[in-house]
Amino acid sequence: MMAELREAVLADFVRTPFGRASKKNPGFFADVRSDDLGIIAVQALMKRTGIAPPSIDDIIIGTPTQIGEQANIARNVSLAAGFPFEVSGLSVERACCSSMAGAHIAVMAIQSGAADIVIAGGLESLSHFPNPVITPDADLFELAKDYLVRWQPNSKIFDRIDPTSVMGLGLSAEYAADKFGIAKEELDQWALRSNLRAAAAQREGRFKHQMIPVKVRLTDGTTKVVDFDQCVRADSTIEKIRALPPIYKPDGKINAASSSKETDGAAAAMFMSKEKAKELGLKPMVTVRAVAWGGIDPKVAPYGVCLVSKKALQRTGLSAADIDLWETNEAFAAVPLLLIKEMGIDPERMNVNGGACCIGHPVGASGVWLLGTMAHEMNRRKSRYGLASIPGGLGQATAILVERERYWKGRATFLEELEAASVA
Repeated sequence: MMAELREAVLADFVRTPFGRASKKNPGFFADVRSDDLGIIAVQALMKRTGIAPPSIDDIIIGTPTQIGEQANIARNVSLAAGFPFEVSGLSVERACCSSMAGAHIAVMAIQSGAADIVIAGGLESLSHFPNPVITPDADLFELAKDYLVRWQPNSKIFDRIDPTSVMGLGLSAEYAADKFGIAKEELDQWALRSNLRAAAAQREGRFKHQMIPVKVRLTDGTTKVVDFDQCVRADSTIEKIRALPPIYKPDGKINAASSSKETDGAAAAMFMSKEKAKELGLKPMVTVRAVAWGGIDPKVAPYGVCLVSKKALQRTGLSAADIDLWETNEAFAAVPLLLIKEMGIDPERMNVNGGACCIGHPVGASGVWLLGTMAHEMNRRKSRYGLASIPGGLGQATAILVERERYWKGRATFLEELEAASVA
């Protein structure tokens, strides 16, 4: 006889600031290992919730680049963060969707009764593992000299799809924008909106409950506590954005402003059964109502968020009009615009505190960051339903739909000021 599914809740969420990843202008995490950022996030999450380390059933960490400091990442984080040997680690790779896929696994383990408390997170150092920029005339063989250490695709893949569709997400965003009638001006305007929203959120302290200040050592030997996202541009104007050249093809629509910023960072979320949260005296952030994943032709990869968002809605019996807040990854500005147009979403409900076009896209961390930042904002606004989604390379996408309920009284660190000035 099968047991009845339990309800899974998100108990808390934290992230590091997101630092700029650039060879020309290195950011504040340029010399920081990404696994160290993951350790910081996981340890801060444990401190905030007050959960005893042996109570954690599993630690799931997502990142698509599982080499070097990011290899066997979940088990390494578990060990280096000081958890008992009995707390296992599961490393997840689903391209940009990796950490949201990890959250899916955590939720399903809890719902099935296989686990009571699971940490799901993600991390990335694009300073250490930068993504190549693929254009139609790019010499793929030359690019492969640097890239092959990370990925050696089977040539049979290219019997089905063009190599630039596999490796060049920017070109898939260009193709999707053309196919679904999104103009360059719309992309530019969204990029501006994203920057101004993120700048306002930083200025007004809307990220302070989710962001862990981190102490870093600068090149001159001094230390500094960083508590902000490095790529947000409060001085953005539409004139500056319109003047930027296209990145991916000479007549393209997408420029540096309407593309996600390469960043370094980590994020971690704690999931548990509703019964366990009540037993521990924790007030949940949100309850998970549905998860969804799916594939699509890589040539139109950004459109995948529309498919998985529809799946999540169908599984709950809700409509797009029922969703109070939407969060989707601005790998390119085309992604939120596709969702808005396809599903009739009010733009004022989409990425309300900015997105990856300015805050950044630390690939492995992005999926769980989207969920966590949305859950924080839902509690700030007292919203009921939220839906987070993210598209990924090779034509994949994931989504997660949550509800903020009327919970019992309990500890709710996510609504309180962070006490520690920094986490070294």
